[in-house]
Amino acid sequence: MAGKQRPKAGLIFLEALLLAGLVWLLTIDRNDWIIRLGIRTADVLLPLCWAAWALLAVGGHIAWMVARHKARKEPSPGIRVTFAPDRALSPQEIRAELLRFQTIRPQLRPLLEQGLDQLDNIGRKKAKMGELLERNEVSLLGEASAALADAEQTLCRKLALVLNRALLCDPEEENARRREAVYAEHARSIQAFLADNEDVLNRCETLLTETVRYVEEKKAGRDSMDLQIMTGVIRSLTNDGIRMDAPQGG
Repeated sequence: MAGKQRPKAGLIFLEALLLAGLVWLLTIDRNDWIIRLGIRTADVLLPLCWAAWALLAVGGHIAWMVARHKARKEPSPGIRVTFAPDRALSPQEIRAELLRFQTIRPQLRPLLEQGLDQLDNIGRKKAKMGELLERNEVSLLGEASAALADAEQTLCRKLALVLNRALLCDPEEENARRREAVYAEHARSIQAFLADNEDVLNRCETLLTETVRYVEEKKAGRDSMDLQIMTGVIRSLTNDGIRMDAPQGG
């Protein structure tokens, strides 16, 4: 995007330079030049000054148009994370990309900020689950922890889709109506991905609550707790991860 802004700045500088040159040419006092330089020199230099200004105007605008054409052909900044079922996505990489896209896609900042909040949320839940694992040797905790790891990957892959949509919202599109239509379309898709993630986070919260209850029951020596909710959430979060590993449609 910065590369695309350079031709605009160059045009402003060129127009300012040409305007200053034109003002200077129009304020030249031919008689003063004749007195100082002589009539022959003055009559040669004055047309040369006008020719130089015209050459700068024509050549400068040609150079600007060439630079503008090159800037338009520059590739858009792609996302730097890959979405592949055989590779776990790094939450840190996703976070870095969300922050970067807040700068290059400022109109999507609130939605991208929500994605960052979702990463923070799952990070806190994993930390809490890690504390439970560290302090308690209870069955099912390992499965619950693995389910949260699956949930984190589901969130990351949805956020990778968010980044792909953000990439398609080109702020350099000159047709304002088309630019707004494309933005609205992809913003709706981004909102849907984020809503899916909120559902995952709600189930993670349920899992964490049930896990804490489970640990407390075990500590108290009771085995009467109904594990159906806990195991059901574990299974659903794991299945989400499996579905996200499947090939994605357009």
